Amino acid sequence: MIKFFRHIRQRLVAESKFSKYLLYAIGEIVLVIIGILIALAINENVKDRNNLKLRNQYIIQLEDEANRNIIRLNELNDFTIKMLKEIDTLGNILYTKDYDNPKIAEKSEIILRTNGLNPTTVIYENLKFSGDLKLFDDLNLRNAISEPYETFNDIKVVEDLDFAGFLDYYENFLIRNVSFFEMQLTSKSYAKEIHFQNYIIARRTSLNLNKEAYERSIESLNKLKTIFAELKNDN
Repeated sequence: MIKFFRHIRQRLVAESKFSKYLLYAIGEIVLVIIGILIALAINENVKDRNNLKLRNQYIIQLEDEANRNIIRLNELNDFTIKMLKEIDTLGNILYTKDYDNPKIAEKSEIILRTNGLNPTTVIYENLKFSGDLKLFDDLNLRNAISEPYETFNDIKVVEDLDFAGFLDYYENFLIRNVSFFEMQLTSKSYAKEIHFQNYIIARRTSLNLNKEAYERSIESLNKLKTIFAELKNDN
């Protein structure tokens, strides 16, 4: 009987030690898991801070790029408005059939001038192709960033149309018929030409398209700058 109780006691002691070891092991596992979770949280926090810092750097660079493009677009828009005024003056002269008007040669020279946008897109291209666009997790914000650069495609289409009309006029009428010096001396004859008159109408249409495209792009870029300003205030 005594041996039995000794056996029971030894067994209870052994089970007690096992329970303690088990609890200790569980405690160690829990501590390791907590440590891992804390480390992951710290890493995630550091990553978020770095991403925010990088995003803010992009905002500064994109804003600078927007300013550069706005300056150029305003120059082109002013140039286009000036050209439209010259064409309107020439158009009025032709409408009244005032073919002896000395302004015909002067205005005819002016309307031969062309210009075009060469947008600055380095930062946006880097943002897009590096995958860093995902730093801007708000879809509306991503669209707001992309939209101004998409307007550059529309501008290229209308500028190409304007240049194609100019090239047709220059190669198929101007060079084939008269030199510019001769145009100055013979304005009365070439001003009556249907090709010349059609070009005046076509050029006015294409320049109006340019003007509208420039203004849409400027508006879109200014909208983006406003959004960036709001983001800076939130930070």
